[in-house]
Amino acid sequence: MYPKSKRLTRPERQAQTRQELLDAAARVFRRRGFQGASIEAIAVDAGYTRGAFYSNFESKEQLFVELLQQRVYDNYRELLARVPGDLSPVESVRWTVRELMESYRGDGNAWLFELWLECLAHVARHPEFASLAATFWRGTRAAIASQWEEWFRAQGREPPIDARHIAIGLTALDIGLAVQNLVDPEEAPLELYPELYELLFVPLLEPLEAG
Repeated sequence: MYPKSKRLTRPERQAQTRQELLDAAARVFRRRGFQGASIEAIAVDAGYTRGAFYSNFESKEQLFVELLQQRVYDNYRELLARVPGDLSPVESVRWTVRELMESYRGDGNAWLFELWLECLAHVARHPEFASLAATFWRGTRAAIASQWEEWFRAQGREPPIDARHIAIGLTALDIGLAVQNLVDPEEAPLELYPELYELLFVPLLEPLEAG
């Protein structure tokens, strides 16, 4: 006899349904784009009703931002967690930037980046969703700011500007270069990542190395 499968609790069933809707949304978004993907198509692909969708998500926008958080932000947090612990602050930045650059070389998540740009255009036309879309970068910026504050605190120094503003600058360079590379890879090659971070951000940390 085969062992009986474990009966899921209600929270476990709800978490499973939510994840199946997210996985279905990824498939539908890839086929149809953000604008072309409907709530009905996502629910059908997952094997659920429209009512099941609304039991888990308030809107297609909320689902998409959560999908981005899961597929992109979680990967970025894992990247930060993989930074070797014996590196200095400067070497940590250099290591992270190289890993970030290499992650863009693969095209496995290129569709997510393209959809994110489409979502931003949607937000520009529907500003009521701006606060929802803004949550995507907040987690990443908070993680970056926390790391920089820790580096300066360990050396008994204050950051030259608010660490949150440093995080905004780092994120702006990342996204800005990624967008330009997407549309003009010859003029904006990925190899500019380490060069630009070295020029613009490493000098902020170099006094820590001397100290």
